[in-house]
Amino acid sequence: MAILVDKRYEIVFLSNHPLSPQLNHTDVAKAVHCSPSTVKYWLKRCMQFKTLSDSTRSDRPRRTTPKQNQRVILLAEEQTFVTAQDIASKLKLQQVVVSDRTVQRHLNEAGAKYNRPMSKPLLTEHHRQSRLKWAQHHKVTN
Repeated sequence: MAILVDKRYEIVFLSNHPLSPQLNHTDVAKAVHCSPSTVKYWLKRCMQFKTLSDSTRSDRPRRTTPKQNQRVILLAEEQTFVTAQDIASKLKLQQVVVSDRTVQRHLNEAGAKYNRPMSKPLLTEHHRQSRLKWAQHHKVTN
């Protein structure tokens, strides 16, 4: 588990700072409640890089190439009311298999707009007729 930044500074202070008690690795480890190897690691890291922050982590490799990302954006710009599902299905026809969520993420990164798919179906003609019939039957006349 990662050690918090304030504990890292405490480790450096207790062992290296001129106004500190200048404790050895074992005593610092007892004071901070961590292992001596952790103390050694952060002291070495502080001397080497002059920082106690976490190092940057590499991202997971992308499923799509930059050219395919451009294609996603172009498909979104071609049509006004396009959904991420529509774009993903068009890409699937071109042998590029990506999820709807991947398409949404690429469009968000590019600042492009996309529409969410409808969560419920539109009214059918039968439903409209039934509503009209009900409304006419329950109409209150003054």
